[in-house]
Amino acid sequence: PASMVHSSGTKALGIAISMREGGNNIELGENVKATLNRLKNSYPYGVEFEIINFSPHEVENKVNSFASNLLQAIFVVAAVMLVSLGFRTGLIVAFLIPASMVVAILLMSVFNIGLDQISLAALIIALGMLVDNGIVMTESIMVSMSEGKKPVDAAIESANELRVPLLTSSLTTAAAFLPIFLAESNVGEFTASLFKVVSITLLSSWLLSLTIIPLLCVSFLKANQAATDYASGFYKLYRRVLTFLLRFRVSTMIFTLLLFISAIAGLKYVPNIFFPPSDRLYFTVELTLPLGTAIETTERVTGNFEKFIKKELTVGNFDSEDKQSANSTSENNRGVTNWISYIGFGGTRFVLSHTPEPAGSNYALLVLNTTDTHVIDELIERLNDYAFNHFPDVLIKAKRISSAAPVKNPVEIRLYGNDTDELFSLMEKLKKQMSSVAGLQNITDDWGQRIKKLVVKIKQQNALRAGVTNEDIAISLQSGLSGLELTQYREDDKIIPVIFRSLEADRHDIRKLQSLTIYSQLKGTAIPLTQVASIEIVWEPAKILRRDRLKTITVGAQTKPGFTAAEGFDALKPWLEESSAHWPFGYRYELGGDAESSQKGNQSIADKLPIAVFIIMFLLVAQFNSIRKSIIILTTIPLGLIGVTAGLLIGHSYFGFMTLLGIISLAGIVINNAIVLLERIQLEISDLGLPPYEAIISAALKRLRPILLTTATTVLGLIPLYLGGGEMWEPMAIAIMSGLLFSTLLTLGVVPVLYALLFRVRPEK
Repeated sequence: PASMVHSSGTKALGIAISMREGGNNIELGENVKATLNRLKNSYPYGVEFEIINFSPHEVENKVNSFASNLLQAIFVVAAVMLVSLGFRTGLIVAFLIPASMVVAILLMSVFNIGLDQISLAALIIALGMLVDNGIVMTESIMVSMSEGKKPVDAAIESANELRVPLLTSSLTTAAAFLPIFLAESNVGEFTASLFKVVSITLLSSWLLSLTIIPLLCVSFLKANQAATDYASGFYKLYRRVLTFLLRFRVSTMIFTLLLFISAIAGLKYVPNIFFPPSDRLYFTVELTLPLGTAIETTERVTGNFEKFIKKELTVGNFDSEDKQSANSTSENNRGVTNWISYIGFGGTRFVLSHTPEPAGSNYALLVLNTTDTHVIDELIERLNDYAFNHFPDVLIKAKRISSAAPVKNPVEIRLYGNDTDELFSLMEKLKKQMSSVAGLQNITDDWGQRIKKLVVKIKQQNALRAGVTNEDIAISLQSGLSGLELTQYREDDKIIPVIFRSLEADRHDIRKLQSLTIYSQLKGTAIPLTQVASIEIVWEPAKILRRDRLKTITVGAQTKPGFTAAEGFDALKPWLEESSAHWPFGYRYELGGDAESSQKGNQSIADKLPIAVFIIMFLLVAQFNSIRKSIIILTTIPLGLIGVTAGLLIGHSYFGFMTLLGIISLAGIVINNAIVLLERIQLEISDLGLPPYEAIISAALKRLRPILLTTATTVLGLIPLYLGGGEMWEPMAIAIMSGLLFSTLLTLGVVPVLYALLFRVRPEK
């Protein structure tokens, strides 16, 4: 057979079923399973069905997990509102959460945005931001009512006062996510729904805050609201701190700048992982034998691996060395549950990040299902050791499923040049250097091992004297080796070619080949091959690959558990830079693997950042009619990195693409808080007639509670995503939570100081 499939050690027929676009994959999957069960009963004994991969269950579990995180976040945020604002006020603001979510989900269905882990995570991210509109609106109505205004007048006045600032803050927050939507890359397409969902949710919250929230405040808030005492308790302490910062404005900004520089420097101690491996309960094992290996040999080698898996790695037979992980689950219940082997081809695309290899007789792919994710690293190590000890000529790549665009090797270096021998020399030096890096394993290249090649060099003068042409020699060699089709034999509807060639024993004996007779069609005579040509056996590359019209060898390596691709590149870069300076002219190297995919993904967002900055700047200038106020807001955005760096280091997390998305989300929240504060300062000066210095302090005191509540709801609302989102969402949640905690201090401290500096406001004596 051209290709074969094994399942759990038994020969099988692999069937892949794709769901139709736009259909309910979960329902369709259950229908397929029911159909298979009915067929199972109708087949003869000895035929069994075993589902190796069932994506509908996987999708359903993932969506349910994120939906659970969303519900937990809603309850946490609602609880914070009730505790901090009191029962009546907290209930009004908490009502905004489910109302905004319902409106957002309805609009998502209108725009054909499905419920998946990206859109659900976007709802969790927007959760803390959407309540900010309700908090600010409710707080403004309460303050107006405490000043003696009627509830209806207070609601109308607050809605008129805040409709534009809240719209501006919502639009600027949404604009911060715009580069994700516009990014021209695979990861940009993967995360594009973040921008859509956040924008829809925030605008829904803004609309409800101007309509439903004032209505509820008029209906349920007491008309005789007690005025907030800003001269006692925490407000008194904050006033002292703010007065101190305003008095030493330059020193405050210098200290903040030093913190920012130290945070940037501290990022080098944070591991770089573009996308973490998937937390799926299965992994792949690729086996590549030397080029030209017969498929029967590949099947036999794969069978040996399957025997090892069945005997040593399956549930009930696996003896885990990681006793700490095994404590949570009985050792006899850990290991491989079942598997499927594709021999001669790369199987089906059972998951988006899997790119099947083209058919080849020397290739096999195994997909192994396991009991838990913690055991996968140990299983991979056992398989690598088995391959090294029993099949040293087999290239094995055992790895987890990728969460993003797949790469063949996490660490890859491409070598460019013209001369094959020189490229091989550079490749051997690079492989030697890579083998010295402790965290790299399975170092290979994409040209493969050199193979023996039979070269027939024609002696043109001797051939001319003998009356033999190159065509005569070619036809005689074809007849003696691969065979020459003379005619065709017809039998019923079948056509059978008649091949003329020498005996098999003669074709495999080089000495017999030297005595091969060459027939001259011109003279009708036959002469020995050695009379007109010489035969040589040379070692040549199995294949030659080109990139940008240059010969290119890609040297790749897998990483050991706990070792990142970024660490591998950092270990190789000094040697590459030093050695490439002595390479011949025209030879160069290029980084591939995770470094290349990371660079493309991050660059795709960086290319669109100017558009977002322009939109945000335009909205801010339109809102405040002031360049200086816009500069104040934009200046506070990068300072949130101080908290991000601290959070990643304390949480032992990593910096990757999702961390970058977290920083972008953080920028939107910082802008939101700064807009509300600056708008209040302007209101204190223009409407209440306070001096600029008193206006700064008064506005900061009045916006203290809304800003702190926004921070608390966002941070606490992200805890379920941090705990239950897995490795992929953990750094994003940490970046937003830790960055927001510090950026809150910036909003309450540095923004007033920046305002005082740029507008030359001095403390009153």
